[in-house]
Amino acid sequence: MHITLLHFEENWPISEMVKAIEVTYDIVSKVKPFLVMTEKVICFPQRDGEAAIVAQVKSAELHELRDQLAKEFDKAKIEFSKTFKDYKPHITLSYNDKEIDEFDIDPPAEFVVQEIVLWGGDHGDDRIFVTFPLKGPEKQKHALLLQKAVLFEKLAKKLGNETLGPTTERRKVER
Repeated sequence: MHITLLHFEENWPISEMVKAIEVTYDIVSKVKPFLVMTEKVICFPQRDGEAAIVAQVKSAELHELRDQLAKEFDKAKIEFSKTFKDYKPHITLSYNDKEIDEFDIDPPAEFVVQEIVLWGGDHGDDRIFVTFPLKGPEKQKHALLLQKAVLFEKLAKKLGNETLGPTTERRKVER
């Protein structure tokens, strides 16, 4: 299951995808994870004899991200589909030969968007997927080593031997 932000042609040239990777990275690397919600299942009008049954998605942050991507893709002359004028984020649940009546999801479903996937390639089933994690908390250089050092320093202090701690001076060894 996924939420489409932009749609590209079936056999999207790899050269276009390469340009899109850079543009997507520049935008997504500054976006923090955000919450989306769905509280209603609706049916899109039939196309080609099938009606899409979808869960509507609500999220101002999702609309902002999509708008920013579309703007920057246009600026970089990266072609994407503009078939549908309005962006209606949704999760496609199934397809039906008949339209259904809408209904509420109770309780509403919420989840956090933590990554964006750019999906494409030159050949139908030979797809390329590039995953862009959204901006996480700031990382310190060698953070894991620092955490371990602090842990061992605390253990040493508990044992009453501060000389084993990484922030104290090394013990002088008499020879």
